Amino acid sequence: MRLLLLTTLGIALVACSRTPSNVRDETVPAPSRPPTAGDLEREVGRLVAEHGAERAFWPGFDPLAIPLAVYDGERTVLFRHPSPPEGFVPAPDAGSSAHAHDGRHEAIIANTSVELGGVSTATFLLDQVPPGYGLTDLAAVAIHEAFHAHQRAHHPDWIANEADLFTYPTGSAELLAFQRMEAAALHEALAADSLDAAGCWARRSLALREDRYARMAPAFAAYERGTELNEGLATYVEMRAAGRDTVARPATEFGPADVRRRAYASGAALALLLDRLAPDWQTALATGEAQTLDAALAAALGAGKTCAFDAATTKDAEAKARADIAALAAERSRRLAEFEASPGWRVVIEAAHDGALLRPQGLDPLNVVPLDARRTLHARFLRLGNDAGHMVAMNAASLTEGAGTHPLFDGVRRVTLTGLAEPQVHQAEDKVTVQAAPGLDLAFDDATVEHEDGVVTVRLGR
Repeated sequence: MRLLLLTTLGIALVACSRTPSNVRDETVPAPSRPPTAGDLEREVGRLVAEHGAERAFWPGFDPLAIPLAVYDGERTVLFRHPSPPEGFVPAPDAGSSAHAHDGRHEAIIANTSVELGGVSTATFLLDQVPPGYGLTDLAAVAIHEAFHAHQRAHHPDWIANEADLFTYPTGSAELLAFQRMEAAALHEALAADSLDAAGCWARRSLALREDRYARMAPAFAAYERGTELNEGLATYVEMRAAGRDTVARPATEFGPADVRRRAYASGAALALLLDRLAPDWQTALATGEAQTLDAALAAALGAGKTCAFDAATTKDAEAKARADIAALAAERSRRLAEFEASPGWRVVIEAAHDGALLRPQGLDPLNVVPLDARRTLHARFLRLGNDAGHMVAMNAASLTEGAGTHPLFDGVRRVTLTGLAEPQVHQAEDKVTVQAAPGLDLAFDDATVEHEDGVVTVRLGR
């Protein structure tokens, strides 16, 4: 996961809440005590030293050359930063290079990478780690985030247009069946005992992908390929750091809407297969000789035998896809009803006219639920703003209603938040501020506010 600046949209997108088990099902024993920020930093150093030059994670990538910021629930600890920003003071208890900031620094909102003090920095929320994950896996995630900083510096085109995620055709059973057969063939290739068998199944996977992409708008194929380069390769680097060399299929198939999550897995799987079939593939990709992971695999394979699934397997995949598409529609209805029924206060923000429309400034694409052509449910993080101010929802559910053909990026006319504690509302002349737990912070000029019967309504513009 990561924080990226999407240059075509000028928006920071946070892909967060990913755990070290994103592409595997097994867990590891819990440590005897919760790890500290210093523990995490030392484990990163140990993994880098253990792998050495002969087993480098990626050509030219040195995780220790990229600062690491860790929020442990009480303070933000910064390691290896050349010029710690204001508010950070030496913290020798965490390490010789450590500096600490009381509380969570405002830039640290996810396991990601951000600009901190003018330097690209990997970030890690240690307080959000669920029980049961070992220190090595956590350090591998920190290396994953550092690799994103490396990517942005050296390969800024390894990225996807996240706007396309919100209009991706998740309602097509035909496309879903093709995708699952493609993934099954890729896993057959990874599990094959011989290079010939691996190549045979890899060709089938690529053929199924080609057929699927022919049925999709080019933007959606580009989205998948860009995410495989961005998150799939970072996941591959994370796996290498943790000493894993298999991408386990999930116990249940990725859901129809799990487009971004499955690209983490498919990108890592393509990279592992390339390790086996084309040892120099990393250099070819890093130098631009290959543009995408599937293109690199196709070049490595060349012509040859192509394996096939039997008719029964194909029929089963199609039936399962149709059932899962129906289940997705029911789940979206359930999520909306749950949101609407949340107990507590409600805050509604409305734009009075097109000049006051809100524009996305930050969101978490792994925790959004597109409901229809206009409405999107955001389960974790959302930042919207206009020339008069901004609103931030952190760990608070919010529902956006788009004003144009895109549910978000043509402007947002209305935002609703539910399940809040009683808000603190202040109005001074035409400036309105609202704060409420679990995490709403709102401040706008040229606004009015009303609150009645558990609902606060903020109207933007005159």
